[in-house]
Amino acid sequence: MQATEALFERLYSAKISRALWLVRFSGQALFSGIAMTRDFATINGFKLAYSLWGDRRYPVVVLSHSLATNLDLWNYQLPLLARRFRVLLYDLRGHGASEAPGDNYTLQELASDVAALLDHLQISTAAFVGLSIGGMIGQYFALQYPEKLAALILCSTGSRTEPRAKATIQERVETVRREGLASQVQPTLARWFTPKFIEESPANVAWISELILRTSVDGYAGCARAAEGLDVTDALHNIKAPTLIVPGEFDAAFPEASSRAIQQRIPNAELRVLDGAAHLGNVEQAHRFNEIILNFLRRALT
Repeated sequence: MQATEALFERLYSAKISRALWLVRFSGQALFSGIAMTRDFATINGFKLAYSLWGDRRYPVVVLSHSLATNLDLWNYQLPLLARRFRVLLYDLRGHGASEAPGDNYTLQELASDVAALLDHLQISTAAFVGLSIGGMIGQYFALQYPEKLAALILCSTGSRTEPRAKATIQERVETVRREGLASQVQPTLARWFTPKFIEESPANVAWISELILRTSVDGYAGCARAAEGLDVTDALHNIKAPTLIVPGEFDAAFPEASSRAIQQRIPNAELRVLDGAAHLGNVEQAHRFNEIILNFLRRALT
């Protein structure tokens, strides 16, 4: 672990910080996908940002991003998904362009945001793809709104937050309150990516750094507190929709065992380990990730 942190420190100082400087002062998005256009809807009393792509005749797929990013996280997935599905992306509360209604949310509330957005867009059912806290939201959505769920993909996530993890979340929220999101960039990237990816892909890592920095303090705190309350393991047997779980091979936060625990409880759930990926497998191993989820969605929705 010390060797990994030392490598990250060297790479971050030498490459990533320079890339971030160029991004901030050029006013350009470093990633080739740039920022997606957004529409807005008043959902549960606050302004929520979303983006809807694809033919209206296609089955709908909702993409829910991780903590401290935004809907742009799915830039690698959108072009392929939108060829076969109608894709709905959205920014979590206090993330991206969505407002932050306070700083204390629950996963039940975050799931209700998705349901209300679907109602606003007159979409009756959808597949749900969630990564990290997005996967937590997906489980609550599946349990609270089963009639709206066509299929479920849970990536790099868990079903219960244990006491030690709760303490860690509380410490991070306190640090962000004191020092801002900049305090989380380096340690977060070290958790989200393998050392090899950090060394070989500084532009991609700088892009993710910018997503972290654009997150509001209230949004980070509120969604982190929501994740702190995660506890659905014993209810997962009630999920009946076709389900796929995708853990990253090197994800220390949510190792394969966390996904196996979910798979064992959801009837007929499938599991595919994403080789070579840490936490943000949809970025680090985008091509493999895309093939896995496209294959499942084709079978589940067509």
